[in-house]
Amino acid sequence: MEEKINTNSKEHAFEILQQLNEYRKTGRHCDFMIKAGSEELPVHKNIVSASSDYFKAMLSHENVETKSGVVEIKEFDEVCVKKCVDFIYTGDAYVAKEKRETLMGVAHMMQLQRLCDSIAFFLEDDLDPRSFFQTKKIANRYHCKQLEEKCNQFALQRFKEIAQSDEFIDLDEKFISFLMESKETKAKEEVKCKVLLAWTKHDIDERKECFLSLVMKFQLTKMALSYRRFLVENEPLLFESMQSIRSLTLSILDSNKNISSKDVNLTENKQLVVFDETSQRMHSHDVYDKTWTPMQTMDQAIIQNTLYSAVVMESYIYVICKKGSFYRLEYAESNAKWEQMTNTNLQYAYAVALDGFVHGFEYQRHSNIMERYDPSNNRWTRLTNKSLILYGESLVAADGKVFCIAGMNQQIRATNQVEIYDPVTSTWSMDNRSLNEARYQASATATEEGIYVMGGKNVNSNTNSVEFRSSVTKTWMMLKPMKTARAQFSSCVIDEKVYVIGRNGNSANIEEYDPATKEWKVIETIQGKNIVTMATVAISI
Repeated sequence: MEEKINTNSKEHAFEILQQLNEYRKTGRHCDFMIKAGSEELPVHKNIVSASSDYFKAMLSHENVETKSGVVEIKEFDEVCVKKCVDFIYTGDAYVAKEKRETLMGVAHMMQLQRLCDSIAFFLEDDLDPRSFFQTKKIANRYHCKQLEEKCNQFALQRFKEIAQSDEFIDLDEKFISFLMESKETKAKEEVKCKVLLAWTKHDIDERKECFLSLVMKFQLTKMALSYRRFLVENEPLLFESMQSIRSLTLSILDSNKNISSKDVNLTENKQLVVFDETSQRMHSHDVYDKTWTPMQTMDQAIIQNTLYSAVVMESYIYVICKKGSFYRLEYAESNAKWEQMTNTNLQYAYAVALDGFVHGFEYQRHSNIMERYDPSNNRWTRLTNKSLILYGESLVAADGKVFCIAGMNQQIRATNQVEIYDPVTSTWSMDNRSLNEARYQASATATEEGIYVMGGKNVNSNTNSVEFRSSVTKTWMMLKPMKTARAQFSSCVIDEKVYVIGRNGNSANIEEYDPATKEWKVIETIQGKNIVTMATVAISI
């Protein structure tokens, strides 16, 4: 009976391929020639036939190429033809950005499926707003289904970025319809409408009917009233075919608080909003030009009930006072009044917005209770209890879930654990990766890249340490500390930069963290205001 001898078959195959590649380079034993432009590439029939179905079919019967021993590839770039031949002999491939599409074309023509798949995976990993249009073109032309789906999801998630590219107006009607109709598109209805208008006007005769069809599918009630008025006053695409609707709409809008006409800005100017107990009103702060603008006054009921925290959802600011009283304001409307909504059962509620709901939990006392507010029925609902009973946790919405981070346990010790609520399954789970430092009364906020947790207390002293949890790796890493130690304060995100405000040795300082430079800096010192420390929010102006 024969026994198998252990050998390294992969290494054996690799060494043979290496040797054959050396033969190719010197022309030894080569019996076929591939010509592309000025390149003449001697190869072995058996090798290219075994690697490529294109050459296998060509060399399996008598034809011009087999008789002459030469095939001329005229329609493709000679550099990419040579790279495909290199791949056949080595299994390695390299490509410059400007040659990606051509290399995929040659690989597809030669029926090098493994190289085609590798190029598609490479393009997936390198997908960004600048490469999106070329990558989508490649995916569509060569029927790369997985890459097509990746491009589709990227476009939904990064809609505003790709919409501002000059190449956006050349997208076909089918893809534009997909972006406009999908519920997953990360853009407000007015932004989608403005983008659709720009796309339509690039070829108005061909695209007008598509525009009229798509605009009727928008959730018009979710558009800002001021932008709806702007459209009916200024857009012929809408009112030329519906003059009677224009007149009717204007009359309705005029009777509804006399709403002014205002265009929407694709770059979306976000500002910080603070609640000032001195002036008893809100003030917005532009972090770029360092200006303050007075906003609406605080309702007397909010002042009497003691404002505790605030959250922004769609066009409203929601505020929660101590002992659960709950109010909201449509902040973009200057004449809007505060509305009292159904109270929460939470006594000291801190909240975040997620998927059209407000999620609140007890902050100032040990608890494992969370409630959710549904604006469609003005009702709070108690959710499944958390596992951990804690005080002073950090709450943040990220990746479609609610994260409760750290906090003080019933043994009066700071913890570093993270508990995650999934609204789809209504269940809690423990993150298997904990913070590097235990803390409570910290602040947390999230960008597309991940979650930031800053400051808080460990034992009884404030800390300025900062940690970041990547959405990709799901691990926590330490970042540069803030300039000042803080606890029980607010944090917000504007244009992917993190801002912290309130509760430290100098509570007037606003600090900014720039992920690009990985540095913190003080950008503003507030004067003449006594802000509610845990109620600062970011809004779109």
